[in-house]
Amino acid sequence: MMKALRLAVLLPLLFALPLLPGCETLGLQKAETFNERAAGALGTITTIRQTATTLLEQKKITADDGQNVLTQTDTARAGVDIARTLNKSNPQAADTKLTSVITVLTALQAYLANRSK
Repeated sequence: MMKALRLAVLLPLLFALPLLPGCETLGLQKAETFNERAAGALGTITTIRQTATTLLEQKKITADDGQNVLTQTDTARAGVDIARTLNKSNPQAADTKLTSVITVLTALQAYLANRSK
């Protein structure tokens, strides 16, 4: 019961995260600064990990899939950390790094959304 409830809560978040840039139409402020985008990426990493755990518990993904998602989110987290450090000396390179991390996270979201069906 709790697993189904957790999935019911996490899946809408997983689908909504790619839509966040459009939040200004709802009266919410768009993540515009580097730090806002980095914080959003970290939140997305947490959501992806929680969703993968739920899908694994429901046997909608394999243990290998779950490990792969965990490894990729670990790499994404390291990428956000690198981008934050780089932002102090080279903001343009940091933005490029953060954008690449967000691209990976978007692909992971799509994969997990597909597996949740």
